[in-house]
Amino acid sequence: MIKSKGFLMLESMLALFITFLGVSTMALIVSDGRTNEQAIERKTDRIYAWHVMRKNDLREVRVHDHVYRLTGAREVYDTKEKQTYQINK
Repeated sequence: MIKSKGFLMLESMLALFITFLGVSTMALIVSDGRTNEQAIERKTDRIYAWHVMRKNDLREVRVHDHVYRLTGAREVYDTKEKQTYQINK
C-alpha cells in the first residue's frame, strides 16, 4: 500500500476548514446569546425602575448605571440613552 502525499495534504486542509467552521459558528452563537441577554436585562431594569418609582412615589431611580425618570403613567425616561420607554405588563 502506497501513501499519497497529496491526499494527506487535502485531508489536513479539510480538517482545518471543518475546525475553523466549528469555531466561527460557536463564536457567532455565543455573541448572539450575549446580545439577547443584555437586551432582556435592560428591559427588566426599566420595568423594575418603573415599579419602584410607582410603589415608593419617587421621581427618579438609579438601576445599575442608568438613571430612570417617571414621565407618565406607564412611561420611563432613561437619562443615559435619552429615550422614553413604554411599560407593558
